[in-house]
Amino acid sequence: MIMSALEAFLEVIEAVSPVLILFFIFQVLILKKIPKNIGDIISGILMTIIGFFFFFFGAKISLIPMGTHIGSFLSTLDYYWVIIFAFIVGVFAILAEPAVNVFVYEVEKVSSGYVKKNIMIMSIAFGVGIALLFSVLRIYLNLPLSMIIIPGYLLILALAMLTPRDFIPIAFDSGAVATGPVVVTFVLPIMTSMAIGLKGENSGFLGIGTVGLVAMFPIIFMLVLGILLKRSETNE
Repeated sequence: MIMSALEAFLEVIEAVSPVLILFFIFQVLILKKIPKNIGDIISGILMTIIGFFFFFFGAKISLIPMGTHIGSFLSTLDYYWVIIFAFIVGVFAILAEPAVNVFVYEVEKVSSGYVKKNIMIMSIAFGVGIALLFSVLRIYLNLPLSMIIIPGYLLILALAMLTPRDFIPIAFDSGAVATGPVVVTFVLPIMTSMAIGLKGENSGFLGIGTVGLVAMFPIIFMLVLGILLKRSETNE
């Protein structure tokens, strides 16, 4: 346990160090002055490191093993139950994703309440649920990722021509926030371990690509939401 915690701490330091080095270069070597609130900055950096450490270490000892066990169990179930469970996991994982909650709050605020956060959360959640459904199909049917990704992004391009221009960046950002720490550390192990349980030890790669699907489908759902909002506005 101690060695695992130390490894997690070193990985956090390695991840944060480039940002700290860049800040040091910009502030000390370019601006050549120390900020007045340097104490707040240092305390904020320390809290960030501690927060990252606890989350990353917690994910390594809980979410990742939990996802692995669930995936192994799903590989023993009937195909239809797996699809239903995968969809439910996708929906609830987004409801627990902190980045998504921050994102929809900001969009509702800057749009003065025009785009409701509850509608956005449900659109992103259903998008991720459908993404996991396709990920399960890919594992069972041994499909190449390109067979899903290429038509998906062609559909995105078509929808982008129909949705309001201001809604396009919202849609693409929704795909980015959907691939947050909860989804990556929990959902990805489920899919990789399920693929191993179904196809054998060398088939875990079939679960890889799930995060790409999770990033794509919320974009589709949010673009559709933009079109529906535009039509409802026109009807009024």
